Amino acid sequence: MLIFNCSKAFAEFIEPKAPTGQVRLVGEPPSPRPSEDGPHLIDADGEPPRHVQQWLAHLIEVRGKPCVLAMDIDTRYAMVFTNVGKGNTASFLNTFAERLVNQMVFAAQSVGMMADFETMWAQFLEYHARFQFFLRYDRSTMTHLLDAARAFEDHVESTGQWPETHEECAVVDASINQLLRGVKGRRDHFVPATEMLCQWMATFGGLTPDGAAAIRERLRAGNHEAAATAMPLPTTGALNS
Repeated sequence: MLIFNCSKAFAEFIEPKAPTGQVRLVGEPPSPRPSEDGPHLIDADGEPPRHVQQWLAHLIEVRGKPCVLAMDIDTRYAMVFTNVGKGNTASFLNTFAERLVNQMVFAAQSVGMMADFETMWAQFLEYHARFQFFLRYDRSTMTHLLDAARAFEDHVESTGQWPETHEECAVVDASINQLLRGVKGRRDHFVPATEMLCQWMATFGGLTPDGAAAIRERLRAGNHEAAATAMPLPTTGALNS
């Protein structure tokens, strides 16, 4: 099951106005916090969901254009969407799913893991046959999401270009998801791209905890090598929340 926790701005964008008497797309959440939803969720088959992803979705405006940002609450993996039409739920969901699966397949292949789009696409749809939109705010995640929004704004200003295609948006995603994050209850800081890959492959590829630890170490070593030869970049503000 996919759950999108919507800011007021995104809720009004994805569902501008529901006709009288029609069930609204963006509903009230079953609990105050996403972590407490479990006992209240029912999947499309009438059973408790086998897998749940909780995302926070928000809308910003840059240079007079709308941009949707979504962030996975658990891993803080962020995605930007620059061509979602107002009120076009199908476009958002299709773009979101296709981009996410593509990016995870590419990430898995980049560390030498077996992954192909068709297989993971089928698994993703099987696990997420139902989606829900709730009007709900997660303060910690929103802090990091707004930091990602600033990174997107900086990208547009520095390049002078508005990302249009899936590929161009994926480049922005990749940059944002290398920013270190920290959350209460977790001892160490982490890289969202790494955490999302490990979580994804554990769900869809049978990755074991030992395998995940090996991937984290491999990616950490690769990042250290890249940092040793790169020019220093300014850090962002929202390291902890």
